[in-house]
Amino acid sequence: MRTAQELADFTVPLLADYVTVDLTEAVRLGGEPLERLGTADGRVPAFRRAGVASVHDGAPESLWSSGDAVFVPEASPFTQVLHTGRPLLEPHIDTSPGTWLDHDPARAEKIRRYGMHSLLIVPLQARGLLMGVAVLVRADNPAPFDDGDRLLAEEIAARAALSLDNARRYTRERTAALTLQRSLLPRRVDGGDAMEVAAHYVPADAEYSAGGDWFDVFGLSGGRLALVVGDVVGHGIAAAAAMGRLRTAIRTLADLDLPPAELLTRLDRTSVHLVETDEASDVECCSIGATCVYAVYDPAARTFTVALAGHPPPAVTGPDGVLTFPDLPHGTPLGYGLPPHEAAVLDLPPGGLVALYSDGLVEDRRHDIGAGMERVRRALARAGGDSSLTDLCTAVVATLPRAPEDDVTLLLARAR
Repeated sequence: MRTAQELADFTVPLLADYVTVDLTEAVRLGGEPLERLGTADGRVPAFRRAGVASVHDGAPESLWSSGDAVFVPEASPFTQVLHTGRPLLEPHIDTSPGTWLDHDPARAEKIRRYGMHSLLIVPLQARGLLMGVAVLVRADNPAPFDDGDRLLAEEIAARAALSLDNARRYTRERTAALTLQRSLLPRRVDGGDAMEVAAHYVPADAEYSAGGDWFDVFGLSGGRLALVVGDVVGHGIAAAAAMGRLRTAIRTLADLDLPPAELLTRLDRTSVHLVETDEASDVECCSIGATCVYAVYDPAARTFTVALAGHPPPAVTGPDGVLTFPDLPHGTPLGYGLPPHEAAVLDLPPGGLVALYSDGLVEDRRHDIGAGMERVRRALARAGGDSSLTDLCTAVVATLPRAPEDDVTLLLARAR
């Protein structure tokens, strides 16, 4: 939509007095699919309006606003360009009886009212895909369009079409990655009788694609509870797919009742094997780098065992009731086959709070990670013991200084 509007704004009054940019369903702009709208007064919904500009304030010449379905006669210059993929130049608009305007009285009335006299329709196509048309009209400017105007309009439209296709491809991949990622994340988390839990996930800002953050909560033998937050390096579908594979691997290894440190060590080996398999099969390799925190809460012993694989440390309420980031063995990221991981055992009092998160919550290009961790600690410490964990998640994420550049995952747990 932004690219289409920029095209319209650029060409008025450079080339035309009134310009519309209408896109086909090849570029989905939301709303009801055009084919479901049906015909109206002999006209068919062929486009959606994505940009409009005029020398007159408010573009009164336009019959539709941005985002609206645009109806055109089945036999019209617009459908002709759509079917042929070639520009159409009509130096002098023919408004006499017997033309296509007989089937489009609303547009004919606008042409007469505003003195539109010259028409140029240019296709918007890139990489073999026709995405829509740019319609240029002259009214106040008495000079009709000529071949020189057509060539210039085609050149401008070609550049805009490439930008449109890039945006279309990016949007499609980001939507697919987000859909894949969300389908792999748990729809709800439940700590059972051991802990109250809540999770919050925020995808990266629209400038970036979806990443590989994940979280999980599941029960273990003896009434214990496992808490996991991980982050695959990179963005896009490959990162989301890698996230799914690692999450599945953790679940499988947890069924073996492995201690947290040994589980991460085995997960590291699994990550290396997955990459080697992809490379041997000539499959596009998912990122080998991932960080993870795996923790197990034992409600009988009131202990919290944590192992890190290159991941930021959790915030934990100590026996004195103070929330801190304990000094833990940091470990190395997954996928590199480096030395075994280590774990630390912490005491967690009744009502004690645990916060696991991805680095997107605490890292910022303008600030040190320590500043981000302190920001999160203060937000958590302000909450009372009776605060809803869901509300607390929202409050912590709200402390982000701006739209996140990386995915943000926050998993909160409170000992019952």
